Amino acid sequence: MAKRDLDERRSANRPIESGPMQDRNPDHNADRKVGRPRHSDKMPLPDYAEGVQIRTEDDDLRFNNALARGLAILRAFQIDTPLLGNVELAAITGLAKPTVSRLTFTLTQLGYLRHREELGKYELAAGVVSLAYPYIANQAAPTLARPLMQEMAARTRTNIGLGVAEGLSVLYLEYALGELTPNRRQRVGFRVPLVRTAMGRACIAAMGREERNRLYEQLRETYPREWPVLHDQLEHAVEQVQLKGYCIAAGTFQRNTNSVAVPFVHADGRTVMAFNSQASAQVNTPKAMARHGKELLELAETIRRRMTP
Repeated sequence: MAKRDLDERRSANRPIESGPMQDRNPDHNADRKVGRPRHSDKMPLPDYAEGVQIRTEDDDLRFNNALARGLAILRAFQIDTPLLGNVELAAITGLAKPTVSRLTFTLTQLGYLRHREELGKYELAAGVVSLAYPYIANQAAPTLARPLMQEMAARTRTNIGLGVAEGLSVLYLEYALGELTPNRRQRVGFRVPLVRTAMGRACIAAMGREERNRLYEQLRETYPREWPVLHDQLEHAVEQVQLKGYCIAAGTFQRNTNSVAVPFVHADGRTVMAFNSQASAQVNTPKAMARHGKELLELAETIRRRMTP
């Protein structure tokens, strides 16, 4: 089944460190089974849904398409689109409208969606929290890191985050707001694109070469026109981490916002995370980011020691 792109509701060209981005091809993945970003020529606000991937079918016989379609409905709801009707959900997921209607009815009955009759739309219900809680509750790093993150946030006047790589995104597991006018969207579960942020690039730098090459192939398909520039930026971030332990992203996701991040690989060797310090360019100057990067390295090392049996 042909898939529509995920973001008819989105726009994208973003500033990058090396200069203006190349235009992206809006139709490069019209026939793919995985939802991909579509980008216009406008310079938008940050696109928090950029890294979202929606799969509704696969040729592998072990893949349950019905389950994937139900999860696709849930993944379609994002911070900028909290209310969606069946027509919108069909456009986002590429599913037939009758299929969407049955799925939304079922998810509502199970407590994962709530129907707003006055609007004719659906929103996520409290039941989705129960899916995430066991995962979050069993993560030791956020609990150990929180007091140290709060102290650093207050002292540096920057926002300190801990995120985990998930597909083409990074999801926040913990946060501490230090800016005088912080981004109030930063909460546990907050999603940012892997390729645009220092946190995401630090996660990429922490991957082994084989895993990173597999990711690069996926990114090459997702961002075909700008991949040469993105590849250079990502490799530069890897070099920064190898030389200094941290990497910097200046204005690559939000204009006038700079961030620095350090990788943090869980003791299991599989879960790739990162700590970051993010603030306005006036606060997170190059000199400040170098200082904050070293402090994040110390913070990560402290957490690593405390997690060691």
